[in-house]
Amino acid sequence: MATTLSLIVTEDGLHLPRQLFEHLGEVEVIERDEYILIKPKSDAGDDVRTRAIAALREAGLIVMPDWPPQPAVSPAERTELTRKLSVGKSLSEIIIEERADRA
Repeated sequence: MATTLSLIVTEDGLHLPRQLFEHLGEVEVIERDEYILIKPKSDAGDDVRTRAIAALREAGLIVMPDWPPQPAVSPAERTELTRKLSVGKSLSEIIIEERADRA
């Protein structure tokens, strides 16, 4: 939703009527070359996650891998893999049998 306003800049700064932004909550101000953008703050969870990862990376506790991401598997390939891997006993059956041998 875009709204055009006639604004007056005072010594205090720019005053915007709150009723225009009833559901805005907390805002962040982003300065651009030609304008200033006022928008709702990003999701706090994303911001905290981003800051935590950045802090861990700076501390040397996280090393981002430099290998390329795995290629996507097509639905046909996924179906074929499912068919090949579904032959035989389930993993839970194998584990139960191995535990029974130890008892």
